[in-house]
Amino acid sequence: MPDKLRAEWPGILQWMIDGCRQWLETGLNPPSAVQAATEAYLSEEDTLAQWIEECCITGKGQWGIGALLWESWQKWCGANNERPGSRKGFTDAMAAHGYPKDKSQGVRGYAGIDLKPDERNRADFN
Repeated sequence: MPDKLRAEWPGILQWMIDGCRQWLETGLNPPSAVQAATEAYLSEEDTLAQWIEECCITGKGQWGIGALLWESWQKWCGANNERPGSRKGFTDAMAAHGYPKDKSQGVRGYAGIDLKPDERNRADFN
């Protein structure tokens, strides 16, 4: 087979170079069906986003106590057979989701997010 393709090598190399240039200029540009499937998969795998949707309220005026949010996250993970990870990992994930750590209330917490009232009532420090 290599001998048969030897005459085509310059054309094959040019095809590879053209493809690489196009990729560098425009990216992969996957079809919309692939993009939609990827987004659906990632949202299903984003357990923190699921917890936020189920247990939290978000918005500019929200502010949540870090210890209560962390406790709620741990309980949610236990109930959903997920691993909560470390407290630092939680803080990093919260920031990645747009909820930076904040100490403006005199206590460590997170801006833009708080527990729903029924979740706040379940939080206990034993």
